[in-house]
Amino acid sequence: MDHATSSPLESALEVRASERCRLLAETLVRRTGAHAVGLMGISAEDGTHLVLLNVDYAPETLDHHATRHYTVHTPGVRQILQRPGALHSWDDIADFRRTPLAQAVYEPAGFRNGMSVALATPGRPAIGMLHVSTREDRMDPDTLNLVERSSHVLAEWVDAMTRFRLARLSERQAQILCRVREGLSNAEIATELVISPRTVTTHVEHILRKLGVANRTQAAVLAERYGLVAPALIDA
Repeated sequence: MDHATSSPLESALEVRASERCRLLAETLVRRTGAHAVGLMGISAEDGTHLVLLNVDYAPETLDHHATRHYTVHTPGVRQILQRPGALHSWDDIADFRRTPLAQAVYEPAGFRNGMSVALATPGRPAIGMLHVSTREDRMDPDTLNLVERSSHVLAEWVDAMTRFRLARLSERQAQILCRVREGLSNAEIATELVISPRTVTTHVEHILRKLGVANRTQAAVLAERYGLVAPALIDA
């Protein structure tokens, strides 16, 4: 990830999903007319925007998208969030080039156009945003085409990364989730980690609540599908 992590555990929780997102983002930059790509997650609790991935934006440029000045006060953001999956370039938002975002953030960074799209899953109308900027006057059709084709995949990854980022699982909870993913029962996990079954049950309940899933099967599927738990790092 682009932000420093405080332990191998935090890196383990997101590394595979973020690598997939980075590969797609770098493809946009290398093979289309895009010059920078940023991926944001949105908290379901308070609407906070979180930087999940940054490819070639100056940190201060992308960090601006996590401020209330952008999420609440920038014209067009509400319009974008209300139409998940719809691509919005600067030219699609009335007077965007006159906004402080365009004049004080994007243009000094050398960008002359860009697009944003709200990412959604069936259960949530807006779980994140993808931002793409270019130093050309117009967005490259290849960029728009690739973004349109990949937005649903990005939405799934962003949903998972945001859940784990906000969950802030403890090291013990991550160890237990790893073993849940491997199909171990609570009793087997207790034996392997030398703790009581009741302690495991309590940890599993906390994991489910933090991840926003209904049962251990859903938690295991989430961890397996996105590679969000790496046993070698967690047990190190």
